[in-house]
Amino acid sequence: MNKHKLRFAIIGLDHWYSAVELAQTLMSHPNTELIGIADNNEDHAREVAEQIGLDEYTTDLQKYIHDDRIDVVASFVTVDQNPAIVIAAAEAGKDIISVKPFANTLEEGSRIVEAVRKAGITFVPAETRLRQSELNRYTKNLIDNRTLGEVVSGNFNVISSLPQNWPDAPFDGGWWVDPSKVPGGGWIDHAIYQVDRLRWFLGEEPVRISGRIANLVHPELQVEDYGHAIVEFASGATFTIEDTWSGPFASWRVSSTIIGTEGAVSQDTTSPDLTVFGMGGSGWTTQPAPDDDSSSLEPLIAHFTGEDTSLFGTVEDAWANLAVCLAFYEAAKSGTAVAIPHLAAHQS
Repeated sequence: MNKHKLRFAIIGLDHWYSAVELAQTLMSHPNTELIGIADNNEDHAREVAEQIGLDEYTTDLQKYIHDDRIDVVASFVTVDQNPAIVIAAAEAGKDIISVKPFANTLEEGSRIVEAVRKAGITFVPAETRLRQSELNRYTKNLIDNRTLGEVVSGNFNVISSLPQNWPDAPFDGGWWVDPSKVPGGGWIDHAIYQVDRLRWFLGEEPVRISGRIANLVHPELQVEDYGHAIVEFASGATFTIEDTWSGPFASWRVSSTIIGTEGAVSQDTTSPDLTVFGMGGSGWTTQPAPDDDSSSLEPLIAHFTGEDTSLFGTVEDAWANLAVCLAFYEAAKSGTAVAIPHLAAHQS
């Protein structure tokens, strides 16, 4: 452990649902210190600072990047702002937690990868924090130990309504529906988490993707409120990922199923149990689901202090996750399956 507390700054509250939660946990943990919050909206910065008992906040997004008190910069700005923030932070020698996706284009993403590699700093993509939950580690162990046999297929689903721009704002999508700020809408908003987990679970890269996007409920949006992808891996394993903003208000629900040649496991947020097949029972049975919380600071502290760097993803994972998502949008618009690019080939 470092001699001093691990010191953070939060830059941007645009992804408020993650930023505020992180701010609260940083303030309460004995081994971390939140130095300050920066956000373009002074009212938002002040509101969060007052809520958590923090003295420092600013509208200058660059202030904490060059502050010697800071060890880790957590960037929760809109996606279009993120490359400039994290590249500047890398060049200043700060470790980074980055919003998801980390860029709007692969070209921007490649510049981030280059800056992070050159600086030799630690970069944690926000979507990879889900790897730390007990449920996701349990699922990965099932796959790694071949308890399910050879994984052949599965599905991930999220039912949701439009997001809010701020806790007391209307459910109108806010900046998430502005195509100048994001690479996509209702599908990528949650699918990027599922893409990362699939890559991590299987230990291989997807090779091809196809699917459909639509505006089923919100035709006025310039981004989709519905997306359904078919993701194919080199091994032949095939998964579907369906994510929406077209669900009824407050209809939030997440479900997933992973199917192997010797067993299967299914999870649904409306139930406290897992449904499993072929794991010591007869037919389909239920068992208590491991905790799916991914907000603990302990693994994150261990990661940034070098005690255990095995759990979270890297800047290369952020690039790969974005590549899958952008290939999906290309496939949905063209109506054909699209090969997924890989970083080494893209940079050569």
